[in-house]
Amino acid sequence: MFLVSNDMTATLPARSSLRLVAGTGERVAVRCTEGELWLIRDGDPKDTALTASECVTLSDAGHIDLYAITAASLHVTRCKPATTPVGGAWRHRLWRWLAPDNHRYTGVGR
Repeated sequence: MFLVSNDMTATLPARSSLRLVAGTGERVAVRCTEGELWLIRDGDPKDTALTASECVTLSDAGHIDLYAITAASLHVTRCKPATTPVGGAWRHRLWRWLAPDNHRYTGVGR
């Protein structure tokens, strides 16, 4: 499961760039909301072009360069893995609380 760590919205003038750094295990989703973007990833021979309302999700660590072909607006969502399984902690506490050994009901009159 992935948890959102932060979101970012930016507007880039034409022929400008922005560099994102993705950490190990982190997913980065880039949505072009206006204009045209060119997405360049380190070590990837294939570049990606995004126009308004297109989105790409990257799941590899590394640098991501976003180059604005025209004036462009974008929204970046970073997701990172949860440190503990979501729901696992409360299930464990509930199990310990409900375990028969914890509630030694002896009954009245014993």
